[in-house]
Amino acid sequence: MKAASTRELFAYWNRLRSGRSAPERADVDPGAIRTVLGDTFILAVDPAGGFPFRLAGSRICAVAGAEMKGVPFASLWAEPDRTTIVDTLASVTDDAAVAVLGAVGFTELARRVDLELALLPLRHRGRTHARVLGALSPVETPYWIGACPVTRLELSSLRMIWPTGRRRGFAETPPEAPPPHMILGAARRIGRFLVFDGGR
Repeated sequence: MKAASTRELFAYWNRLRSGRSAPERADVDPGAIRTVLGDTFILAVDPAGGFPFRLAGSRICAVAGAEMKGVPFASLWAEPDRTTIVDTLASVTDDAAVAVLGAVGFTELARRVDLELALLPLRHRGRTHARVLGALSPVETPYWIGACPVTRLELSSLRMIWPTGRRRGFAETPPEAPPPHMILGAARRIGRFLVFDGGR
């Protein structure tokens, strides 16, 4: 993970779950992540609706140049990445996986910025397919962010992490989580990407 906000949110989420496959939405304390709150978002698990934003931090809205609540997350991505994003979110919700994505954001004036995103599963009132916690931030912040909206994202990399050490469903009781750098797995295809599980 390159961006400070994705590293901090992942570390907080990993502590919060305390051996579970995912923490509860109610467990998330905004004050505990106040330094990265502007880069944080929550998605509704609604595949038909494109996984709309439930909440989006102020810095995310500045990157997009608009209030993001209700905007489908999948709609931000160019084809064929949209299918890959939906498949990735299915792995996050079905398998309690963590996805770390690299993306290139483009403005209408053809400016570009490298972004990093993290997608982390959340339970909501006991439901396992209700919310996804995430972070989005530039790897390096260009001077024009906030003045020129990013209107399109293209996926540049995709890495999956299973913090429980193996692919699994929400219903299983997870073993104690090994460190992320020790999580290894076989390569598999998600959309147009060949994904190697785990690692930094």
